[in-house]
Amino acid sequence: MRVNLTSLSGKIQQGFEPLYLLFGAEPLLIEETLDRVRVLAREQGYLERLRYTVEPGFDWNLILHQGQAMSLFAEKKLIELRIPTGKPGDAGSKALIAYSEMLPADTTLFVISGPVDRRSQKSKWFKAMDSAGVVTEVPAVTSDRLPDWIGQRMSGKGLDYEFAAVERLCHLVEGNLLAAAQEINLLGLLYADEKITVEIVDRVIADHARFDVYKLSDACLAGSATRATRILQGLKRERVEPMVILWALTRETRVLCQLFAESESTGRPVSSLFKNYGVWSNRTGLVSAALKRLSRPQWENILRRLGRADLMVKGSAPMLRRDIWEEIESISLGMCGLRIY
Repeated sequence: MRVNLTSLSGKIQQGFEPLYLLFGAEPLLIEETLDRVRVLAREQGYLERLRYTVEPGFDWNLILHQGQAMSLFAEKKLIELRIPTGKPGDAGSKALIAYSEMLPADTTLFVISGPVDRRSQKSKWFKAMDSAGVVTEVPAVTSDRLPDWIGQRMSGKGLDYEFAAVERLCHLVEGNLLAAAQEINLLGLLYADEKITVEIVDRVIADHARFDVYKLSDACLAGSATRATRILQGLKRERVEPMVILWALTRETRVLCQLFAESESTGRPVSSLFKNYGVWSNRTGLVSAALKRLSRPQWENILRRLGRADLMVKGSAPMLRRDIWEEIESISLGMCGLRIY
């Protein structure tokens, strides 16, 4: 049974189910949810708590044994099982399916996982847990959702603020939700009785934004030159390997070229080909914008430039600019539609 994150605590207050799966890509939100779960568990008589983390060589029989064993003091038992990778493996899958079929009394198994991809959500172990227990996904707080999340968080702390301050804070902590929470706590300590302004945010908070190569790809597809440049600077500060960045940009550019080529050869609309190339609904807007912004020859030229940049990194081609970072920036801006060569 699927239950969204905002409803989970309320449902648990009505009584614990024997089995839960909590998964997602936001560690902060997962840990805060678990803190609430533990409080509710103590209130409902779950006084024994066992914790396990799945690592190489993990003995899955421990979970099955604990599920069958009576509590030492005849108390309710909460078992926390962490699967950081979101992939339990063959032995783990069999154990979770077996556990889902027995569901012992007075024991709750809380499985905590990192992201579980779509393919894994169709696996037998996931379906077994979905059928027998409660499954809750912790959705990622994406850049478009971050202002609302920060605003709600600040309001929850009783802070008064101007919207421009929220926007500034988003700029400083994007991709780093833990830093966002910590800085909001700091603002609450220092300025509880004042309206939070942009000036206050700049005075107190350092730049904690974290980016990855996928955010750079998205910015380039969207044609956001300012954002792409800022993300690239962040990747450089974090010493991300240029080869990784080139790989991500090349992957997206190659898909665009393939979409153009097949559409022209078959006469089919490009949008009808998206699923064939792994362009799912949450990315159709970005890809469509990129296809409209530049023509097929322009994207093919960018693909060639990415190939030359790859050779530059490997030392097989001369550097055309000051360094590889300047070359990647030029290519990124080209993907955004700016003619910089």
